[in-house]
Amino acid sequence: MRAKYILRLDDACPTMDVAKWEKIEKICDKFLIRPIIAVIPNNKDKKLIKDHIDINFWNKVRSWQDKGWHVALHGYDHVDISNNSGLVQFNNQSEFAGVNFETQLEKIQKGISIFEREKIKTKIWVAPSHTFDQNTLKAIKLKTDIDIVCDGVSLNPFRKFGFKWLPQTLWHFRKMPFGLWTACIHPNEMIDREFDELEKFIQINAKHFVDIDKIKYKKWTVLNSLFSYFYWILRMVMRK
Repeated sequence: MRAKYILRLDDACPTMDVAKWEKIEKICDKFLIRPIIAVIPNNKDKKLIKDHIDINFWNKVRSWQDKGWHVALHGYDHVDISNNSGLVQFNNQSEFAGVNFETQLEKIQKGISIFEREKIKTKIWVAPSHTFDQNTLKAIKLKTDIDIVCDGVSLNPFRKFGFKWLPQTLWHFRKMPFGLWTACIHPNEMIDREFDELEKFIQINAKHFVDIDKIKYKKWTVLNSLFSYFYWILRMVMRK
């Protein structure tokens, strides 16, 4: 099977770089791509103050939703309060992983309440810094209708811990021979060359981008275990 691709766009919030997000939106509209949009309900991360507060931000999110884009809950305030890596060990700082259950539950409740107030529906969890733990999943189960986690290292979508998982292992697109590849892209940090490269890749491979509504999830396989094992080894070697 040919490789399939999903575009994930992180850190949408009222102080995002509006001009850069508009560039991304034009590319997606041009090639009929329906990305995952990771929206921070109540951003307090000073590094994400890229522009003046956009008073039309939630109208924009609703317009994305109306176009069939997939809005994901991206934590609550995007501020790290622990040094725990959690279930997916990409980073060692977290808003959630290692934090007590009651605090996590409160954050999830507050975040989903803002979504509900703004008439945003979501079925997807995207953890800030890719860090979360079993308590995070428990809180999500209790307080939301979310059943998809966009994270994890695997060749294919899978089911685990009562959730459907969309693996996320790329931070920019490259041609792959097979498997499902979600690229986590941060529009706020992109430079002109990166927009051009993204548009060129999508133009060439547009027919291989899939909508998450059509994805099938299977049990974890030996192939996924092997891929995960070698992925982490390669990542460790490249860090040296």
